[in-house]
Amino acid sequence: MAGIQRQDARKILKIIASSQAKNELLTYSGLAVTMGRPADNSRAMASTCNLLDAAACLADVPLVAIVAVRSQTGEVNPAAFAREFDEAQRQNIIQRSQNHKFTAADFQAIATGLEDLGDKGAVRAWQFVENLYPGNLLYLRLIGDYAESKSNAIDDLGSVTPDRSISEVWTYSRDPGVREAVLLRANGRCEFCGKLGFVKPDGTRYLESHHVIALANEGEDRVTNVMALCPNDHREAHFGERRDEIEAQMVLMLNTLNP
Repeated sequence: MAGIQRQDARKILKIIASSQAKNELLTYSGLAVTMGRPADNSRAMASTCNLLDAAACLADVPLVAIVAVRSQTGEVNPAAFAREFDEAQRQNIIQRSQNHKFTAADFQAIATGLEDLGDKGAVRAWQFVENLYPGNLLYLRLIGDYAESKSNAIDDLGSVTPDRSISEVWTYSRDPGVREAVLLRANGRCEFCGKLGFVKPDGTRYLESHHVIALANEGEDRVTNVMALCPNDHREAHFGERRDEIEAQMVLMLNTLNP
């Protein structure tokens, strides 16, 4: 699925380049229609634009999709960087992009950055970038503050008295009815490998529910996006080196499970 998103990202980058040359703004729903998708596919378009901005950050170019593609009201996506940075920092990132005149060289650099990200989807792409620029370095890169980022790169290495901070963790609400329906559909058998789950004390088979397209990556909390898996397949789907391949296989299998 991440490979499909990268293909979409290439097409969207060309559409954005054309719109920027004409000083036109795009909307997520309008972009979906241009891509030949239903207008209500705006969330998928927003996720793909997020992948493009990860590629831009990797390429050391101001973020283009965040300002080139807007909500239906013409506003910058309110969810963009709302969790990662405070509002002042968020506005600094947006302002840098709004003040920048994107060139053909910029778009080529973003395309190269997209290739360098491989088959990573938007979430994994940003995780990769954040690992390259940990802590405050990511924000400094996003606003183009190179002088400070170079000095901080040295200063940030280690600490005699490490600071403590409060970490905010975001979770997604899941409908228990979806899990129950999927487990009923599976009838005790892993929907990926076909093996029976082990027997629990109440006599039922143990299986785990898995969102094939993660909720954090715009996946839906519906039976059409959830599979019942044995624990081994579930862990490999999240942490295995074949996870992208497994995701693609599961997407195809969902079509059979949900005719």
